[in-house]
Amino acid sequence: MPSRYRILYGDIHNHNALGYGVGSLERSIDVARTHLDFFAFTGHSSWHDMVPMEGGREAHWQKGFERLKTGWPGVQRLIADANRDGEFAAFLGFEWHSSRFGDQCVVFPDDHQPICFADDVRELRQFCAAKRALMIPHHLAYPSGLRGVNWEIFDPACTPVVEIFSEHGNSEDDRGPFPFFNHSMGGRVTANTVRAALARGMQFGFVASSDSHSGFPGAYGEGLMAALCTDLDRTSILAAINARRTYALTGDRIAVDLGVDGNPMGASIRCGRRVEMTYLVEGRDELDVVEVIQDGRVVHRTFPRNRIESVDLTDEPFQIRLEWGWGPWGRSRARARR
Repeated sequence: MPSRYRILYGDIHNHNALGYGVGSLERSIDVARTHLDFFAFTGHSSWHDMVPMEGGREAHWQKGFERLKTGWPGVQRLIADANRDGEFAAFLGFEWHSSRFGDQCVVFPDDHQPICFADDVRELRQFCAAKRALMIPHHLAYPSGLRGVNWEIFDPACTPVVEIFSEHGNSEDDRGPFPFFNHSMGGRVTANTVRAALARGMQFGFVASSDSHSGFPGAYGEGLMAALCTDLDRTSILAAINARRTYALTGDRIAVDLGVDGNPMGASIRCGRRVEMTYLVEGRDELDVVEVIQDGRVVHRTFPRNRIESVDLTDEPFQIRLEWGWGPWGRSRARARR
């Protein structure tokens, strides 16, 4: 299944000491360069409807917001300097908290943009529309009123994708893997899950990002996004996101390509009762299963291990993995690469 796109991997939601995380922005950029194709720094900017907390704990957030506001000129400069077309794409952004409307990450297409300290989601959306910026909700499945998503105000104009997975957990549904255990805003609410929104007819693509507060974008197991792009630059990456040619990863970098009647991933099409779907899934380890889900139901399932064909690797680089022992403590692993 040949594709005209290349797969790029990135993290567009992460934090450091310019907010209420740890580590410098310089280190975040250096880390991202080592293993990602693109990243956006989305420092904590404001929380318009934050209420007083026991023991004055709201000061923790307020100090973080002030650090980003004070350091914003330096953030603008560092992100602009980090961007290199064809090598590494760096995006400027910020995170807007809202108990009522749900948290949003704003990602700009251009350098040297201001922070919007909006008191209402409509004001934030107008700002994003004027700046051609993305507005991406995250940790969706938290309860409404506790910074979970508010599907009633969803607008695909600035929000072509949603963050379905991060270190908070998995918002696909309320029973799937990766439950919301890492923070104190509650468990997963069925009505706020991605499947509930899709069942209501909403259309959006998926991304994942780490939401790391350790200054380590792209941390393994905390969420990563893939984008099907024509080139490694901001324009191509944003075009892929706006066209929903994206998917979410929870761990390993799995290559996925998908087409329906010749149309690429993310496209909206008119079709008859029968369509032809083609897909390619390539993992860096053995794949357990590939499922096609339509209207919340699995309509196709394949087990790649039953379809492996013998391959002659005598003239190609190859990797060998050995496992021995048993149980979570007894098993050891070794890898060799030719």
